[in-house]
Amino acid sequence: MKKITLSVALLLGSLAAKAQTEYIDITSKKPFGRSEMVLYNDDTNYYDLEYFYLSRFTKNYHWVKYTDANKIILSLNDDKGDKREICTKQDTFKVYCQVYDSFAQQLKINVSTKVFQVWISKPLK
Repeated sequence: MKKITLSVALLLGSLAAKAQTEYIDITSKKPFGRSEMVLYNDDTNYYDLEYFYLSRFTKNYHWVKYTDANKIILSLNDDKGDKREICTKQDTFKVYCQVYDSFAQQLKINVSTKVFQVWISKPLK
């Protein structure tokens, strides 16, 4: 009886971990030539806030790789008229890229594979 209970608890625990929503907030600081990215998830019991930035002289893309993510919400908070290229790759599928308006936009991405990667460009000129 204990083994069955333990197995069910492990199974439910893994389902709960997969049901987590991940968040990516993107913004730019044009006077400084910076693009900023903040990562976090909806688990309030886990302090996971991470902050990254690209300076004027560094690479052109933010990159995040998730394993077992369920849903990703990408918030773009740039100035009016700004655009960003966003590329995604799920497991071994081809990379898919698209240019989006990045002024006050939110993209919701449902992940159906084990590994998900996203690249977000600096604001396009």
